[in-house]
Amino acid sequence: MHLPLDVFFASLSSRLEGPKAEGKDTRINMVLTDLGETWVLGLENAVLHAARRDADPGAAATVKLTREMLVRLITAQVGLRELIFSDELAVDGSRIELLSFLTLLERPGPPFAIVTP
Repeated sequence: MHLPLDVFFASLSSRLEGPKAEGKDTRINMVLTDLGETWVLGLENAVLHAARRDADPGAAATVKLTREMLVRLITAQVGLRELIFSDELAVDGSRIELLSFLTLLERPGPPFAIVTP
């Protein structure tokens, strides 16, 4: 929650499952309603890019949500039911493309102790 968004989105690129993303070309707009920011996530050549800019009119989906909901969505704390029915999240465009995009990200592992006694 405390990471700057550019760092947060950069960390997503390291969680992208390259072989599954091969041949995919998609863009998703993320409109953070509580921050008044729009980020465009682009997947091309099995690489994920994120840029803070105006929404891409050709994006497969535009997701309007709060920063907290974004973190919950990306860290798989939000299930399919919430994705479809939540009042905290609105999707314009293809929910199927959004789900397909989210399945390309590895689920975060459990926290671990950096130093053990």
